Amino acid sequence: MWRQVWLGGVLLLAGGVAAAGQNATMVLYQVLEPGFEPYSSRLIVTPRYLRMDDGDAASSFVLFDRKRNVIHSVTHNDRTVLEIPLQAVTVESPVALRMEHKVVTTDEPLPAIAGRTPRQLHLSVNGEQCYDLVAVEGLLDDVVAALRAFRTVLAGENARILAEVPADMQDPCDLALNTYAPDWQLRFGLPIQESDPQGKGQLLLDYSTDYPADAALFTLPKGYQRYSPGGALP
Repeated sequence: MWRQVWLGGVLLLAGGVAAAGQNATMVLYQVLEPGFEPYSSRLIVTPRYLRMDDGDAASSFVLFDRKRNVIHSVTHNDRTVLEIPLQAVTVESPVALRMEHKVVTTDEPLPAIAGRTPRQLHLSVNGEQCYDLVAVEGLLDDVVAALRAFRTVLAGENARILAEVPADMQDPCDLALNTYAPDWQLRFGLPIQESDPQGKGQLLLDYSTDYPADAALFTLPKGYQRYSPGGALP
């Protein structure tokens, strides 16, 4: 099943690569989540910003300022902007984390993308399989760098609230992937397919390295209430 679904994505990829020339790179994923219809997740990356949305410029979105290391989560319905700054992870993990990855050997090599061969991997923590992915090393390295920085900022916020999480809800897989090794699944290159044991994951559908992104996509709306996880901002 994994291979069949992934091969379907490759067919779309073949028509989605555009010639380089502009700063903006667009990556489009299909998100799969049990109980929900598949939906789109679009990334637009420039040297300064990473924007995440559903492909509709009018929808709510997340804007990550790569220079300032600040995440802005914009919600149009209530006219708010949640701001999450970079914070160091200083608290120790409440449980020991033994992280391992295994490269899966297939009978035939997976089809190359942009001249690079994907690898299928299993990630496990303390002997429990946490994540499956197919990744392509060397593909869209700047997108990978932006995602790693974004997840590092999220990890700082996760660490800040860790003391509020009951001990029986502190899962080793979650601790590793979202707080103590937030870029783990990105260390092997750009994920083109990934999923967790609960069945949530995403599949790369398309990308362009010459995306005509409007500058307005990287602008925060005026007049919205800004707040941080700790409360309203001045």
